[in-house]
Amino acid sequence: MAFAADPAASMVAGTGVSRSLPVTRQVAAALLAVAIFWADTFTDFGSAFATLYVLVLLLACNRAARAHIFGWSAVCALFTVASFAFVHGMTAHADATLRMVISLGANAVTTGLLLHRQAVDDRATRGERRHEDTLNSLAVAIWEHDFRPVAAAIAAVRAAGVEDLPAFLDENPDFIVSARSLVRITDVNETALDLMGVPSKQAFFEHLSDFLPESDASFRECILAIDERRDMFQAETQVRAANGEPIDIFVAFSLSPDRGLDRVPGSIFDIRQRKRLEMTVERTRSELDKVQRSAALGAMSAMIAHEINQPLTAVQGFAFSAQRWIERDVPDLDEARQALAGLHDAVLNVHEVMQRVRNLVGNSQTENAPVNLHTLIRNTVSFASRDVEAQGARISFSHCAPDVMILGDRVLLKHLLLNLVANALQAMETPSREEKLIEIDLSLAGNQASIIVRDTGPGLPASTREKLFEPFFTTKPVGMGLGLSICRSIVELHDGQITLANHPEGGTRVSLTLPARV
Repeated sequence: MAFAADPAASMVAGTGVSRSLPVTRQVAAALLAVAIFWADTFTDFGSAFATLYVLVLLLACNRAARAHIFGWSAVCALFTVASFAFVHGMTAHADATLRMVISLGANAVTTGLLLHRQAVDDRATRGERRHEDTLNSLAVAIWEHDFRPVAAAIAAVRAAGVEDLPAFLDENPDFIVSARSLVRITDVNETALDLMGVPSKQAFFEHLSDFLPESDASFRECILAIDERRDMFQAETQVRAANGEPIDIFVAFSLSPDRGLDRVPGSIFDIRQRKRLEMTVERTRSELDKVQRSAALGAMSAMIAHEINQPLTAVQGFAFSAQRWIERDVPDLDEARQALAGLHDAVLNVHEVMQRVRNLVGNSQTENAPVNLHTLIRNTVSFASRDVEAQGARISFSHCAPDVMILGDRVLLKHLLLNLVANALQAMETPSREEKLIEIDLSLAGNQASIIVRDTGPGLPASTREKLFEPFFTTKPVGMGLGLSICRSIVELHDGQITLANHPEGGTRVSLTLPARV
Protein backbone atom coordinates (compact mmCIF):
# COMPACT_ATOMS: atom_id res chain seq x y z
CA MET A 1 0.00 0.00 0.00
CA ALA A 2 1.23 3.51 -0.83
CA PHE A 3 -0.40 6.78 0.07
CA ALA A 4 1.46 8.90 -2.54
CA ALA A 5 1.49 8.49 -6.32
CA ASP A 6 4.64 7.41 -8.17
CA PRO A 7 6.61 10.59 -8.90
CA ALA A 8 7.39 9.25 -12.39
CA ALA A 9 3.67 9.20 -13.17
CA SER A 10 1.72 12.31 -14.02
CA MET A 11 -1.93 13.28 -13.82
CA VAL A 12 -4.54 11.03 -15.45
CA ALA A 13 -6.24 12.93 -18.26
CA GLY A 14 -8.85 11.83 -20.78
CA THR A 15 -8.51 8.25 -21.92
CA GLY A 16 -4.75 8.01 -21.49
CA VAL A 17 -1.98 8.97 -19.17
CA SER A 18 0.28 11.82 -20.25
CA ARG A 19 3.87 10.97 -19.42
CA SER A 20 6.96 12.95 -20.33
CA LEU A 21 9.76 10.65 -21.57
CA PRO A 22 13.44 11.60 -21.05
CA VAL A 23 14.87 13.42 -24.09
CA THR A 24 17.91 11.15 -24.18
CA ARG A 25 15.71 8.09 -24.71
CA GLN A 26 13.84 9.74 -27.56
CA VAL A 27 17.12 10.79 -29.22
CA ALA A 28 18.52 7.29 -28.77
CA ALA A 29 15.36 5.76 -30.26
CA ALA A 30 15.55 8.12 -33.26
CA LEU A 31 19.22 7.27 -33.89
CA LEU A 32 18.44 3.56 -33.60
CA ALA A 33 15.59 3.89 -36.10
CA VAL A 34 17.87 5.69 -38.58
CA ALA A 35 20.56 3.04 -38.13
CA ILE A 36 18.10 0.21 -38.76
CA PHE A 37 16.74 2.05 -41.83
CA TRP A 38 20.27 2.52 -43.26
CA ALA A 39 21.24 -1.09 -42.61
CA ASP A 40 18.00 -2.40 -44.06
CA THR A 41 18.30 -0.20 -47.16
CA PHE A 42 22.01 -0.16 -47.99
CA THR A 43 23.18 -3.63 -46.88
CA ASP A 44 22.61 -7.06 -48.33
CA PHE A 45 21.10 -8.80 -45.30
CA GLY A 46 18.64 -11.36 -46.55
CA SER A 47 16.54 -11.68 -43.41
CA ALA A 48 13.62 -9.54 -42.13
CA PHE A 49 16.01 -6.94 -40.76
CA ALA A 50 13.19 -4.42 -40.32
CA THR A 51 11.83 -6.45 -37.36
CA LEU A 52 14.51 -4.69 -35.30
CA TYR A 53 12.21 -1.66 -35.26
CA VAL A 54 10.62 -3.47 -32.33
CA LEU A 55 13.65 -2.30 -30.30
CA VAL A 56 12.87 1.27 -31.27
CA LEU A 57 9.30 0.91 -30.04
CA LEU A 58 10.42 -0.64 -26.76
CA LEU A 59 13.01 2.07 -26.20
CA ALA A 60 10.84 5.03 -27.17
CA CYS A 61 7.43 3.89 -25.89
CA ASN A 62 8.13 2.34 -22.47
CA ARG A 63 5.27 3.69 -20.22
CA ALA A 64 4.43 6.29 -22.89
CA ALA A 65 1.03 7.71 -23.78
CA ARG A 66 -1.14 6.29 -26.55
CA ALA A 67 -0.26 9.15 -28.94
CA HIS A 68 3.47 8.49 -28.52
CA ILE A 69 3.01 4.78 -29.16
CA PHE A 70 0.96 5.36 -32.32
CA GLY A 71 3.44 8.00 -33.54
CA TRP A 72 6.53 5.85 -33.15
CA SER A 73 4.73 2.82 -34.58
CA ALA A 74 3.80 4.85 -37.69
CA VAL A 75 7.39 6.08 -38.09
CA CYS A 76 8.78 2.54 -37.89
CA ALA A 77 6.17 1.25 -40.33
CA LEU A 78 6.96 4.12 -42.73
CA PHE A 79 10.69 3.38 -42.57
CA THR A 80 10.01 -0.30 -43.31
CA VAL A 81 7.88 0.45 -46.39
CA ALA A 82 10.26 3.19 -47.63
CA SER A 83 13.27 0.87 -47.40
CA PHE A 84 11.36 -1.86 -49.24
CA ALA A 85 10.32 0.54 -52.05
CA PHE A 86 13.83 2.00 -52.40
CA VAL A 87 15.53 -1.37 -52.61
CA HIS A 88 13.05 -3.42 -54.62
CA GLY A 89 10.80 -0.92 -56.37
CA MET A 90 8.21 -2.63 -58.55
CA THR A 91 10.29 -5.82 -59.12
CA ALA A 92 10.21 -7.24 -55.59
CA HIS A 93 10.35 -11.01 -55.19
CA ALA A 94 7.91 -12.90 -53.03
CA ASP A 95 10.49 -13.57 -50.28
CA ALA A 96 11.28 -9.84 -49.94
CA THR A 97 7.59 -9.00 -49.75
CA LEU A 98 7.15 -11.69 -47.06
CA ARG A 99 10.01 -10.21 -45.00
CA MET A 100 8.35 -6.78 -45.16
CA VAL A 101 5.01 -8.25 -44.05
CA ILE A 102 6.73 -10.04 -41.14
CA SER A 103 8.42 -6.79 -40.09
CA LEU A 104 5.15 -4.85 -40.23
CA GLY A 105 3.41 -7.66 -38.28
CA ALA A 106 6.07 -7.52 -35.57
CA ASN A 107 5.57 -3.76 -35.44
CA ALA A 108 1.78 -4.17 -35.10
CA VAL A 109 2.04 -6.86 -32.39
CA THR A 110 4.53 -4.80 -30.38
CA THR A 111 2.33 -1.74 -30.72
CA GLY A 112 -0.67 -3.75 -29.45
CA LEU A 113 1.27 -5.05 -26.47
CA LEU A 114 2.51 -1.57 -25.60
CA LEU A 115 -1.04 -0.20 -25.82
CA HIS A 116 -2.29 -3.02 -23.55
CA ARG A 117 0.45 -2.35 -21.04
CA GLN A 118 -0.36 1.35 -21.19
CA ALA A 119 -4.06 0.60 -20.43
CA VAL A 120 -3.07 -1.62 -17.51
CA ASP A 121 -0.79 1.11 -16.17
CA ASP A 122 -3.59 3.64 -16.52
CA ARG A 123 -5.95 1.48 -14.49
CA ALA A 124 -3.30 0.87 -11.84
CA THR A 125 -2.52 4.58 -11.62
CA ARG A 126 -6.19 5.50 -11.29
CA GLY A 127 -6.60 2.80 -8.64
CA GLU A 128 -3.62 4.14 -6.69
CA ARG A 129 -5.00 7.65 -6.83
CA ARG A 130 -8.43 6.54 -5.67
CA HIS A 131 -6.77 4.60 -2.87
CA GLU A 132 -4.65 7.62 -1.96
CA ASP A 133 -7.65 9.97 -2.03
CA THR A 134 -9.67 7.55 0.11
CA LEU A 135 -6.93 7.25 2.74
CA ASN A 136 -6.33 10.98 2.81
CA SER A 137 -10.05 11.66 3.24
CA LEU A 138 -10.35 9.35 6.25
CA ALA A 139 -10.84 10.97 9.64
CA VAL A 140 -8.51 8.30 11.07
CA ALA A 141 -4.76 8.87 11.03
CA ILE A 142 -2.89 6.05 9.27
CA TRP A 143 0.81 5.46 9.07
CA GLU A 144 2.90 2.52 7.95
CA HIS A 145 5.53 0.82 10.05
CA ASP A 146 8.54 -1.26 9.05
CA PHE A 147 8.81 -3.87 11.80
CA ARG A 148 11.39 -6.10 10.09
CA PRO A 149 14.33 -4.83 12.20
CA VAL A 150 12.38 -5.54 15.38
CA ALA A 151 11.54 -9.05 14.17
CA ALA A 152 15.24 -9.59 13.43
CA ALA A 153 16.20 -8.37 16.92
CA ILE A 154 13.64 -10.73 18.48
CA ALA A 155 14.98 -13.61 16.38
CA ALA A 156 18.49 -12.85 17.59
CA VAL A 157 17.35 -12.93 21.20
CA ARG A 158 15.55 -16.23 20.60
CA ALA A 159 18.65 -17.66 18.94
CA ALA A 160 20.67 -16.66 22.01
CA GLY A 161 18.52 -19.04 24.09
CA VAL A 162 15.79 -16.78 25.48
CA GLU A 163 12.55 -18.77 25.79
CA ASP A 164 10.52 -16.56 28.13
CA LEU A 165 10.37 -13.32 26.15
CA PRO A 166 8.03 -11.43 28.59
CA ALA A 167 10.40 -12.11 31.47
CA PHE A 168 13.36 -11.07 29.30
CA LEU A 169 11.67 -7.77 28.46
CA ASP A 170 10.92 -7.11 32.14
CA GLU A 171 14.56 -7.73 33.02
CA ASN A 172 15.96 -5.78 30.04
CA PRO A 173 14.02 -2.54 29.53
CA ASP A 174 16.90 -1.21 27.40
CA PHE A 175 16.02 -3.80 24.74
CA ILE A 176 12.53 -2.26 24.47
CA VAL A 177 14.02 1.21 23.99
CA SER A 178 16.49 0.05 21.34
CA ALA A 179 13.85 -2.01 19.52
CA ARG A 180 11.51 0.96 19.43
CA SER A 181 14.20 3.05 17.73
CA LEU A 182 14.47 0.42 14.97
CA VAL A 183 10.89 0.92 13.75
CA ARG A 184 10.72 3.18 10.68
CA ILE A 185 7.63 5.11 9.57
CA THR A 186 7.40 4.46 5.82
CA ASP A 187 4.29 6.50 4.93
CA VAL A 188 1.43 8.52 6.43
CA ASN A 189 -1.86 10.01 5.29
CA GLU A 190 -2.99 13.64 5.51
CA THR A 191 -4.93 13.09 8.75
CA ALA A 192 -1.75 11.85 10.43
CA LEU A 193 0.06 15.00 9.32
CA ASP A 194 -2.72 17.18 10.76
CA LEU A 195 -2.80 15.16 13.99
CA MET A 196 0.92 15.50 14.60
CA GLY A 197 1.14 19.09 13.33
CA VAL A 198 3.65 18.22 10.58
CA PRO A 199 3.49 20.19 7.29
CA SER A 200 4.56 17.42 4.88
CA LYS A 201 5.46 13.77 4.61
CA GLN A 202 9.09 14.65 4.11
CA ALA A 203 9.09 16.44 7.47
CA PHE A 204 7.30 13.60 9.29
CA PHE A 205 9.12 11.70 12.00
CA GLU A 206 11.38 9.04 10.58
CA HIS A 207 11.36 6.57 13.46
CA LEU A 208 8.63 5.52 15.88
CA SER A 209 10.81 6.54 18.83
CA ASP A 210 10.85 10.13 17.54
CA PHE A 211 7.33 10.80 18.82
CA LEU A 212 6.82 8.19 21.56
CA PRO A 213 7.63 9.42 25.09
CA GLU A 214 10.35 7.66 27.05
CA SER A 215 7.74 6.48 29.56
CA ASP A 216 5.73 4.62 26.90
CA ALA A 217 4.86 1.12 28.11
CA SER A 218 2.78 -0.01 25.13
CA PHE A 219 5.75 -1.02 22.96
CA ARG A 220 6.52 -3.95 25.26
CA GLU A 221 3.17 -5.48 24.24
CA CYS A 222 3.92 -4.57 20.63
CA ILE A 223 7.15 -6.60 20.77
CA LEU A 224 5.23 -9.58 22.14
CA ALA A 225 2.59 -9.12 19.41
CA ILE A 226 5.30 -9.14 16.72
CA ASP A 227 6.82 -12.26 18.23
CA GLU A 228 3.43 -14.01 18.34
CA ARG A 229 2.32 -12.53 14.98
CA ARG A 230 -1.06 -11.64 16.42
CA ASP A 231 -3.99 -11.02 14.12
CA MET A 232 -4.65 -7.71 15.87
CA PHE A 233 -2.63 -5.50 18.19
CA GLN A 234 -4.43 -2.70 20.03
CA ALA A 235 -3.17 -0.32 22.68
CA GLU A 236 -3.77 3.06 24.27
CA THR A 237 -0.71 5.25 24.47
CA GLN A 238 0.48 8.80 24.11
CA VAL A 239 2.53 10.49 21.37
CA ARG A 240 4.26 13.85 21.15
CA ALA A 241 3.19 16.22 18.38
CA ALA A 242 5.69 18.36 16.50
CA ASN A 243 5.16 21.18 19.03
CA GLY A 244 5.71 18.81 21.96
CA GLU A 245 2.03 18.59 22.93
CA PRO A 246 1.06 15.15 24.32
CA ILE A 247 -1.75 13.43 22.39
CA ASP A 248 -3.71 10.50 23.78
CA ILE A 249 -4.25 7.92 21.01
CA PHE A 250 -5.59 4.43 20.40
CA VAL A 251 -3.56 2.41 17.89
CA ALA A 252 -4.55 -0.79 16.07
CA PHE A 253 -2.79 -2.87 13.39
CA SER A 254 -2.48 -6.47 12.25
CA LEU A 255 0.67 -8.58 12.54
CA SER A 256 -0.77 -11.86 11.24
CA PRO A 257 1.66 -14.31 9.60
CA ASP A 258 0.08 -13.84 6.14
CA ARG A 259 1.16 -10.18 6.10
CA GLY A 260 4.64 -8.81 5.57
CA LEU A 261 6.29 -6.71 8.26
CA ASP A 262 7.82 -4.18 5.90
CA ARG A 263 4.72 -1.98 5.46
CA VAL A 264 2.29 -2.57 8.33
CA PRO A 265 -0.50 0.04 8.27
CA GLY A 266 -1.72 1.23 11.66
CA SER A 267 -4.95 3.06 12.45
CA ILE A 268 -4.46 5.87 14.94
CA PHE A 269 -7.48 7.30 16.76
CA ASP A 270 -7.29 10.62 18.61
CA ILE A 271 -8.99 9.93 21.95
CA ARG A 272 -8.36 13.29 23.59
CA GLN A 273 -12.04 14.18 23.23
CA ARG A 274 -13.01 10.89 24.84
CA LYS A 275 -10.60 11.55 27.71
CA ARG A 276 -12.07 15.01 28.20
CA LEU A 277 -15.55 13.50 28.13
CA GLU A 278 -14.54 10.91 30.73
CA MET A 279 -13.21 13.68 32.97
CA THR A 280 -16.44 15.64 32.50
CA VAL A 281 -18.52 12.58 33.32
CA GLU A 282 -16.43 11.87 36.40
CA ARG A 283 -16.73 15.47 37.55
CA THR A 284 -20.48 15.42 36.91
CA ARG A 285 -20.79 12.13 38.81
CA SER A 286 -18.91 13.64 41.76
CA GLU A 287 -21.20 16.67 41.76
CA LEU A 288 -24.24 14.41 41.48
CA ASP A 289 -23.02 12.37 44.44
CA LYS A 290 -22.80 15.57 46.48
CA VAL A 291 -26.33 16.54 45.45
CA GLN A 292 -27.62 13.06 46.26
CA ARG A 293 -25.92 13.12 49.65
CA SER A 294 -27.47 16.51 50.38
CA ALA A 295 -30.88 15.26 49.25
CA ALA A 296 -30.49 12.11 51.34
CA LEU A 297 -29.48 14.18 54.34
CA GLY A 298 -32.54 16.39 53.84
CA ALA A 299 -34.81 13.36 53.48
CA MET A 300 -33.33 11.78 56.59
CA SER A 301 -33.81 14.97 58.55
CA ALA A 302 -37.42 15.22 57.39
CA MET A 303 -38.06 11.59 58.31
CA ILE A 304 -36.58 12.01 61.77
CA ALA A 305 -38.67 15.12 62.36
CA HIS A 306 -41.77 13.25 61.19
CA GLU A 307 -41.11 10.23 63.37
CA ILE A 308 -40.40 12.07 66.63
CA ASN A 309 -43.32 14.44 66.12
CA GLN A 310 -45.88 11.90 67.43
CA PRO A 311 -44.04 10.88 70.63
CA LEU A 312 -43.26 14.52 71.33
CA THR A 313 -46.95 15.30 70.97
CA ALA A 314 -47.64 12.59 73.57
CA VAL A 315 -44.98 14.09 75.85
CA GLN A 316 -46.65 17.46 75.54
CA GLY A 317 -50.09 15.96 76.23
CA PHE A 318 -49.00 14.11 79.38
CA ALA A 319 -47.12 17.18 80.66
CA PHE A 320 -50.21 19.36 80.08
CA SER A 321 -52.45 16.84 81.87
CA ALA A 322 -50.11 16.60 84.87
CA GLN A 323 -49.99 20.40 85.12
CA ARG A 324 -53.79 20.63 84.84
CA TRP A 325 -54.36 18.05 87.63
CA ILE A 326 -51.85 19.73 89.95
CA GLU A 327 -53.22 23.26 89.38
CA ARG A 328 -56.79 22.35 90.41
CA ASP A 329 -58.13 23.93 93.59
CA VAL A 330 -57.89 20.47 95.10
CA PRO A 331 -54.95 18.82 93.30
CA ASP A 332 -55.68 15.27 92.12
CA LEU A 333 -52.34 13.71 92.87
CA ASP A 334 -53.30 10.23 91.64
CA GLU A 335 -54.21 11.58 88.18
CA ALA A 336 -51.06 13.72 88.19
CA ARG A 337 -48.93 10.67 89.02
CA GLN A 338 -50.53 8.71 86.16
CA ALA A 339 -49.89 11.60 83.78
CA LEU A 340 -46.25 11.84 84.91
CA ALA A 341 -45.86 8.07 84.48
CA GLY A 342 -47.22 8.44 80.95
CA LEU A 343 -44.79 11.32 80.43
CA HIS A 344 -41.91 9.10 81.50
CA ASP A 345 -43.00 6.34 79.12
CA ALA A 346 -43.40 8.86 76.29
CA VAL A 347 -39.84 10.18 76.82
CA LEU A 348 -38.49 6.64 76.71
CA ASN A 349 -40.48 6.13 73.55
CA VAL A 350 -38.77 9.17 71.98
CA HIS A 351 -35.37 7.61 72.66
CA GLU A 352 -36.49 4.30 71.17
CA VAL A 353 -37.88 6.03 68.10
CA MET A 354 -34.63 7.91 67.54
CA GLN A 355 -32.64 4.71 67.79
CA ARG A 356 -34.92 2.84 65.39
CA VAL A 357 -34.95 5.71 62.89
CA ARG A 358 -31.15 5.75 62.98
CA ASN A 359 -31.10 2.04 62.23
CA LEU A 360 -33.71 2.41 59.52
CA VAL A 361 -31.85 5.23 57.74
CA GLY A 362 -28.54 3.42 58.03
CA ASN A 363 -30.00 0.18 56.62
CA SER A 364 -29.07 -1.59 59.85
CA GLN A 365 -30.59 -4.88 60.79
CA THR A 366 -33.81 -4.62 62.80
CA GLU A 367 -33.85 -6.02 66.33
CA ASN A 368 -36.24 -8.86 65.58
CA ALA A 369 -37.90 -10.78 68.37
CA PRO A 370 -41.20 -12.65 68.81
CA VAL A 371 -44.04 -10.10 68.93
CA ASN A 372 -47.64 -10.77 69.91
CA LEU A 373 -49.63 -8.65 67.48
CA HIS A 374 -52.76 -8.74 69.63
CA THR A 375 -50.89 -7.29 72.60
CA LEU A 376 -49.01 -4.79 70.42
CA ILE A 377 -52.19 -3.44 68.78
CA ARG A 378 -54.07 -3.25 72.10
CA ASN A 379 -51.23 -1.27 73.75
CA THR A 380 -50.98 1.02 70.70
CA VAL A 381 -54.72 1.70 70.79
CA SER A 382 -54.49 2.48 74.48
CA PHE A 383 -51.54 4.81 73.86
CA ALA A 384 -53.27 6.64 70.98
CA SER A 385 -56.78 6.80 72.46
CA ARG A 386 -56.16 10.02 74.39
CA ASP A 387 -55.14 11.88 71.21
CA VAL A 388 -57.94 10.24 69.20
CA GLU A 389 -60.61 11.24 71.72
CA ALA A 390 -59.22 14.77 71.97
CA GLN A 391 -60.06 15.17 68.27
CA GLY A 392 -63.62 13.92 68.71
CA ALA A 393 -63.02 10.48 67.21
CA ARG A 394 -63.25 6.89 68.42
CA ILE A 395 -60.93 3.96 67.91
CA SER A 396 -61.90 0.29 68.14
CA PHE A 397 -59.98 -2.97 67.94
CA SER A 398 -61.40 -6.37 66.94
CA HIS A 399 -59.68 -9.69 66.39
CA CYS A 400 -60.36 -13.28 65.58
CA ALA A 401 -57.26 -14.74 67.23
CA PRO A 402 -55.77 -13.56 70.54
CA ASP A 403 -52.30 -14.98 69.96
CA VAL A 404 -50.98 -13.98 66.51
CA MET A 405 -47.18 -14.10 66.74
CA ILE A 406 -44.69 -12.67 64.28
CA LEU A 407 -40.96 -12.09 64.30
CA GLY A 408 -40.22 -8.37 64.17
CA ASP A 409 -39.14 -5.13 65.79
CA ARG A 410 -41.75 -4.11 68.37
CA VAL A 411 -40.91 -0.39 68.35
CA LEU A 412 -40.97 -0.09 64.54
CA LEU A 413 -44.27 -2.00 64.34
CA LYS A 414 -45.77 0.20 67.03
CA HIS A 415 -44.86 3.34 65.13
CA LEU A 416 -46.15 1.80 61.94
CA LEU A 417 -49.57 1.53 63.61
CA LEU A 418 -49.31 5.01 65.16
CA ASN A 419 -48.56 6.47 61.70
CA LEU A 420 -51.63 4.75 60.24
CA VAL A 421 -53.80 6.02 63.12
CA ALA A 422 -52.43 9.56 62.64
CA ASN A 423 -53.18 9.40 58.89
CA ALA A 424 -56.74 8.19 59.63
CA LEU A 425 -57.31 11.10 62.02
CA GLN A 426 -56.06 13.58 59.42
CA ALA A 427 -58.38 12.05 56.80
CA MET A 428 -61.38 12.70 59.08
CA GLU A 429 -60.53 16.32 59.98
CA THR A 430 -63.51 17.72 58.05
CA PRO A 431 -65.83 19.32 60.67
CA SER A 432 -68.98 18.10 58.87
CA ARG A 433 -68.15 14.48 59.63
CA GLU A 434 -70.85 13.16 61.97
CA GLU A 435 -68.93 10.05 62.98
CA LYS A 436 -65.19 9.79 63.17
CA LEU A 437 -64.28 6.17 63.66
CA ILE A 438 -61.01 4.24 63.30
CA GLU A 439 -61.38 0.47 63.15
CA ILE A 440 -58.44 -1.90 63.53
CA ASP A 441 -58.98 -5.57 62.74
CA LEU A 442 -56.53 -8.44 63.27
CA SER A 443 -56.91 -11.87 61.66
CA LEU A 444 -54.83 -14.92 60.76
CA ALA A 445 -55.07 -16.86 57.51
CA GLY A 446 -52.62 -19.75 57.22
CA ASN A 447 -49.15 -18.37 57.82
CA GLN A 448 -50.11 -14.75 57.08
CA ALA A 449 -51.18 -12.23 59.73
CA SER A 450 -53.53 -9.54 58.41
CA ILE A 451 -54.09 -6.09 59.94
CA ILE A 452 -56.72 -3.75 58.48
CA VAL A 453 -56.95 -0.10 59.54
CA ARG A 454 -60.08 1.65 58.29
CA ASP A 455 -61.33 5.24 58.72
CA THR A 456 -64.63 6.94 57.86
CA GLY A 457 -63.06 9.76 55.87
CA PRO A 458 -63.79 10.70 52.24
CA GLY A 459 -61.53 8.02 50.75
CA LEU A 460 -58.77 8.42 48.19
CA PRO A 461 -58.81 9.16 44.43
CA ALA A 462 -57.61 6.14 42.44
CA SER A 463 -54.93 8.24 40.72
CA THR A 464 -53.14 9.03 43.98
CA ARG A 465 -53.18 5.70 45.82
CA GLU A 466 -49.82 4.39 44.61
CA LYS A 467 -48.19 7.83 44.69
CA LEU A 468 -48.97 8.14 48.40
CA PHE A 469 -46.18 5.64 49.10
CA GLU A 470 -43.62 7.89 47.36
CA PRO A 471 -41.46 10.08 49.63
CA PHE A 472 -42.60 13.72 49.90
CA PHE A 473 -45.86 13.13 48.02
CA THR A 474 -48.85 14.39 50.00
CA THR A 475 -52.45 15.47 49.40
CA LYS A 476 -52.56 17.54 52.58
CA PRO A 477 -52.07 21.33 52.59
CA VAL A 478 -49.57 20.89 55.43
CA GLY A 479 -47.45 17.77 55.49
CA MET A 480 -44.14 16.30 54.36
CA GLY A 481 -45.47 13.19 52.62
CA LEU A 482 -43.29 10.77 54.58
CA GLY A 483 -45.79 8.86 56.73
CA LEU A 484 -46.85 6.15 54.28
CA SER A 485 -43.35 5.97 52.76
CA ILE A 486 -41.96 5.13 56.20
CA CYS A 487 -44.81 2.68 56.78
CA ARG A 488 -43.93 0.82 53.59
CA SER A 489 -40.24 0.74 54.56
CA ILE A 490 -41.10 -0.80 57.94
CA VAL A 491 -43.45 -3.38 56.38
CA GLU A 492 -40.82 -4.37 53.78
CA LEU A 493 -38.22 -4.74 56.53
CA HIS A 494 -40.56 -7.37 57.98
CA ASP A 495 -41.03 -9.14 54.61
CA GLY A 496 -44.64 -7.96 54.43
CA GLN A 497 -46.90 -6.00 52.09
CA ILE A 498 -49.04 -2.90 52.45
CA THR A 499 -51.87 -1.75 50.16
CA LEU A 500 -54.37 1.11 50.04
CA ALA A 501 -58.00 0.91 48.92
CA ASN A 502 -61.35 2.62 49.46
CA HIS A 503 -63.77 0.79 51.74
CA PRO A 504 -67.11 -0.17 50.09
CA GLU A 505 -68.99 1.69 52.85
CA GLY A 506 -66.77 4.76 52.65
CA GLY A 507 -63.41 5.80 53.94
CA THR A 508 -59.94 4.39 53.36
CA ARG A 509 -58.76 0.88 54.16
CA VAL A 510 -55.07 0.10 54.72
CA SER A 511 -54.24 -3.63 54.53
CA LEU A 512 -51.08 -5.11 56.04
CA THR A 513 -49.90 -8.69 55.66
CA LEU A 514 -46.98 -10.01 57.71
CA PRO A 515 -45.50 -13.53 57.88
CA ALA A 516 -46.79 -15.18 61.07
CA ARG A 517 -45.06 -17.71 63.30
CA VAL A 518 -47.36 -20.71 63.18
